[in-house]
Amino acid sequence: MWRRRILYTLALLLAYLGQILDVGYLFHFIFFAVLALPLLGLLLSLPAMLGCRAELVCSAPRVFRGETASWSLQLDNRFHLPLARASCRLRVSNRMTGEAHRDRAVLRGMTPEEDRSWTLETDHCGAVDCQVEGLWVCDCLGLFALPVRPPRPSTLLTVPLPEEPGAIELPEGAGAAAPQPKGKTVFGENYELRPYREGDSLRMVHWKMTAKRDELVTREPPEDTRPLPVLTFDHFGPLAQVDRALDRLEGYSLALLDRERPHEVRWAHPETGAVRIFQVAGERDWEICLAAILSDPAPLRGRSILSEALARGSSRPVYQIHVSGKEDLHGKT
Repeated sequence: MWRRRILYTLALLLAYLGQILDVGYLFHFIFFAVLALPLLGLLLSLPAMLGCRAELVCSAPRVFRGETASWSLQLDNRFHLPLARASCRLRVSNRMTGEAHRDRAVLRGMTPEEDRSWTLETDHCGAVDCQVEGLWVCDCLGLFALPVRPPRPSTLLTVPLPEEPGAIELPEGAGAAAPQPKGKTVFGENYELRPYREGDSLRMVHWKMTAKRDELVTREPPEDTRPLPVLTFDHFGPLAQVDRALDRLEGYSLALLDRERPHEVRWAHPETGAVRIFQVAGERDWEICLAAILSDPAPLRGRSILSEALARGSSRPVYQIHVSGKEDLHGKT
């Protein structure tokens, strides 16, 4: 933009010198035409500039590690007019690894149907944030620029490649709950009756007993007394080792879900030491847990979850599986 302004200033000086040195009307016309040219260009471009709206969209909400992530920036305006020129500063950062990349781009001749894309090779897992830190639109001559409200940041998850763990030997314990058919609430004779509480499903209501007592009575399923599987890992170390641990962690979690075994995933925040605990009973729970894992930083050194007492605050025995990137997992009750 400064180059264009310097060139315009030189053209205006030349037109002014021509007006001084020549008494004819031609240089007077040229001088006033050059003088009015920026105002004319601004008036022609102003509707598209004032009505500009920006949107930043990622190609997919999740990509596997090693794949290419991409974002696209689309500039639109309420008048559906093309923009002569725009410039922006783009920042892409990985919350888990701390890596950040900045780029500056100049967009020319953008129509409402066009967009500009950026790509990034995902070498490590993590929650990758892409945001536009500054966005300006220019008139057709490139002499004036107006700031535009940047679009909302877009987040993309670079997820691990699940690794099958092989056979998992879990102790069943005494009084283990029998598996129930999916989608049904039939417990045979293994249930207790209690008064209905707000939030209980109507499918759990024992209608015959409700009719006898003249109040809602709910069936309480038997408590699962099997040892609770707890997957633990350390959220620090070399990035390649953390990536491998997450590959194996997802493999264990999916394998437990296939066996219809709800479990917990725990790790310690590497900086504060606060223990993260997520209960995983389905794929949606695992997705929420994985998003939290990828959002925590992974420094080279940190606090280990192995120093925590896992059974604290739990009414059930705990079976721990510690997952790492060095093939050293173990279980304990």
